[in-house]
Amino acid sequence: MMNKKLLDILVCPFDKVSSLELFQFKAKTNSNNPASIVNNIGPENKNSLTNQKENDQELKNINTNTKNPSVSELDMEYSEIVEEGLLLCRTCLRFYPITEEIPIILPDELRDKKKDLEFLKTWNGAIPNDLLKNLKPWTI
Repeated sequence: MMNKKLLDILVCPFDKVSSLELFQFKAKTNSNNPASIVNNIGPENKNSLTNQKENDQELKNINTNTKNPSVSELDMEYSEIVEEGLLLCRTCLRFYPITEEIPIILPDELRDKKKDLEFLKTWNGAIPNDLLKNLKPWTI
């Protein structure tokens, strides 16, 4: 599961120093509310803003209705999960897809070129064109 909080500790496996930038295409909050979609690329965007406001209100209600919940308890229950996205190292321009909440962070020689190219073609409208032409290990 790709929790956005992992970005603080993830680094590029190729250069082992650079942090990874997230391009989020589809996400949800990790809460008890099954309709808690946070961000989608596409026609569902209008509903995601409404759901985000509802999630914010739920979090405020929890803060005011419970006795001193620990921050980690709230973080665990209301963390944002990336369902579809891309991790990018700006230093070496390598990309790592996130599909079905799973980041695929593999060295070049173990990557599936066909799947990576299908991923890029699926989400090419959400990835800046200058990046699409320069990504490694391959581009569309």
